[in-house]
Amino acid sequence: MKERTCNLWTEKADYRCIPTTGATDGEGAAVMDSGLAAQAARRFQGLAVDLGRLLTASGNHVHVIRPGLLSFPVQQYAWSGPSLQVIARSAKELVSIVGEAVTLLPRPGCEAGGLAWDEVSKVLADLPDNIIVVQHSS
Repeated sequence: MKERTCNLWTEKADYRCIPTTGATDGEGAAVMDSGLAAQAARRFQGLAVDLGRLLTASGNHVHVIRPGLLSFPVQQYAWSGPSLQVIARSAKELVSIVGEAVTLLPRPGCEAGGLAWDEVSKVLADLPDNIIVVQHSS
């Protein structure tokens, strides 16, 4: 696993991951109301609706929402809070989707989710070096 402090939105990469909850609202759009998920929803019009459709059709997994943009589930159920088990599952799914492509993964569950990085880093320790765990900076 490689780590870097950078801006998720401007750093060069093939893929960017958005930590997500898996929750949808009453209209089927993904709940993206905090942290980097909220930034992504503001940055990419219709993103919450697109992710909501994927969640409804295929469940709470890593999804290619748009070219170069992936969801990265950090919790299993709506409002359940981030889970190391879900993060570990998402990391395995991510590796199978991105192959050798350069991928930026914000520290999942750590900022808005409140998990300690020292615990999360243990779960992600075996990620290949093409997946770069970033501490997002503006």
